[in-house]
Amino acid sequence: MTPSMWVIIPAAGIGQRMQAACPKQYLQLDGETILDRTIGIFASHPLVKGVLVGISAEDGYWAQSRWTSHPKVHRFVGGKERSDTVQLGLHYLSTLIDDMATMPVLVHDAARPLLTHAALERIMSYSSEQGAILAMPAKDTVKQQMSARASVKTTLDRNEIWLAQTPQKFPAQALLSALEQAHEKGVAITDECSAMEFVGWQPALVMGESSNIKVTLPEDLLIAEALWSYLSSHRYSSCDPLKKHLSDTGECHS
Repeated sequence: MTPSMWVIIPAAGIGQRMQAACPKQYLQLDGETILDRTIGIFASHPLVKGVLVGISAEDGYWAQSRWTSHPKVHRFVGGKERSDTVQLGLHYLSTLIDDMATMPVLVHDAARPLLTHAALERIMSYSSEQGAILAMPAKDTVKQQMSARASVKTTLDRNEIWLAQTPQKFPAQALLSALEQAHEKGVAITDECSAMEFVGWQPALVMGESSNIKVTLPEDLLIAEALWSYLSSHRYSSCDPLKKHLSDTGECHS
């Protein structure tokens, strides 16, 4: 039986690469902010016990969120880097629960608003002693760059390359310990999995979704808008291949 679990959404960044007038998590996606849509994925799921949203101390947008008074959603002040915010979220979680030793926690990017419940349930129900992450096998040919200049060093075997997504799931106390150790050693942490790798874990790869994109650049928002519009439309066949993929039915009925 899949246990209920908590979710941490680090949302304290400013999204410099988006070049927008506000942090990217507060950009609009079909009339609602990206962050609100992301929170909604988890707040609406019966096995999600609570959602911890880490925002900047200077955040002037959260007060307008539709989730500010929701009983499942808790706000906390995040840190300078993503890993700092996740650490602070885990410390906050420790004030809400009695024992974090075995409690699984999910961490999800604020700017991934198109995660489906099907993918969420895949990682929630996946059992692994060393944690798990959603990821996608690389489809493109992958080149490794020369260290000193932008030229090709070699072609990597794409059969061994996976592109990491979120949510990523780990025991809360183990994740906190790994993040603290990496911070002490000055190790750059780009996602929770990299912290667990640093302490010797080998997390499982759980199949993600190509539509579970992270809005980072201006063109990503255009793609997200197109996907949202497409998936929200009722004007396509039940045998539509994208609908079939996202619903995870495995079969198509006319």
